[in-house]
Amino acid sequence: MTIAIDRIEKELDVPKEQLIREGIHHYLEFELRNLNAEIAKICAKHGVQSFDELWGKLEQGKVSESECFDDLTKLEYLELRVKKIRDLLKEHAGL
Repeated sequence: MTIAIDRIEKELDVPKEQLIREGIHHYLEFELRNLNAEIAKICAKHGVQSFDELWGKLEQGKVSESECFDDLTKLEYLELRVKKIRDLLKEHAGL
């Protein structure tokens, strides 16, 4: 079920621009929380704080590539996505 933004604007007397701006902000914050939760789960599994730490463990031979390759790949993607979302939130705050 979808509710038209025009109806929300009219029923709640909230400008459409405000609804869109706040909706975008909340969506980005929600995504950021979900990504951070996924990152925390992977990091906890390997006892690290970041992609770089996991990479370091791999280089030092503390974990094998077969043990962490999928998580390393996913962690890199997640951290890049977090950066993009943080940049978008900064840009959005400047509006």
